[in-house]
Amino acid sequence: MKKALSVIGCIATLLVAAIARPASPAAVAAAPLSQTETTGSLHTSGSAVIRVQPDRATIRFGVQTFAQTPRASQAENVAIVKRVLDALTDQGIASQDIGTDHFTVRPEYNYREKGDRGLVGYWSDNSVVVNLRDVSRLSDVLVAALEAGATSVDDLTFSTTRLRELRDQAREMAVKAALEKAEALASAASVTPGRVTDIRENSWSYYYGSGSRNLASSMAQNVMQEIAPASAPSIEDSEFSLGQIIVQAQVEVSVELR
Repeated sequence: MKKALSVIGCIATLLVAAIARPASPAAVAAAPLSQTETTGSLHTSGSAVIRVQPDRATIRFGVQTFAQTPRASQAENVAIVKRVLDALTDQGIASQDIGTDHFTVRPEYNYREKGDRGLVGYWSDNSVVVNLRDVSRLSDVLVAALEAGATSVDDLTFSTTRLRELRDQAREMAVKAALEKAEALASAASVTPGRVTDIRENSWSYYYGSGSRNLASSMAQNVMQEIAPASAPSIEDSEFSLGQIIVQAQVEVSVELR
């Protein structure tokens, strides 16, 4: 009986020693990482540029008149503005797309010696703003308003009705570029990208003239796409050349590494 207990005691001692014995460095290195265990994080960026031809234009015409009295100056200005409005209506522009603003009447003086001044007359200034929904009519609309009496074209801006759609698309493209870069970097480092932990985004848009084709830089991992409206306007027989609306998005993405 004592011999049997002695054998059992030896076996128990050996088991305890085996459990308490630390694993060798080689064994630790060979142990695989858990599929859910992270080893760090990776931060990348991606950007996208979309170019589209504008499909809207906003024109501001100036009407300026001069007369000896403010009443005469204003009356002449009102008459010219009416002719301009009629000419724009004849071009097929709806009344809700035409408006007037920024009306002023100001005196003009003739300054003499010794600081004296004499009243010469009065200037009246008015503006007619047009929202042009068909940019192919731009040349005709400009000529019609100027021939009707508008004295200047004070501002001309272009826009697109697809801005929100294009911004969403640019963001999606930028995120795709950032994730593709993360995949490439992780593969080069022999690690696996995990879930996305953070995304930061910045997007903007602006109009640029015909030189915009050379505007975008050749940034690494930049996604670029040329997009034209479904019914792009044609102005081949006009002296005007439409530029482009530039829609850009940039994102920064953080992913886990496994």
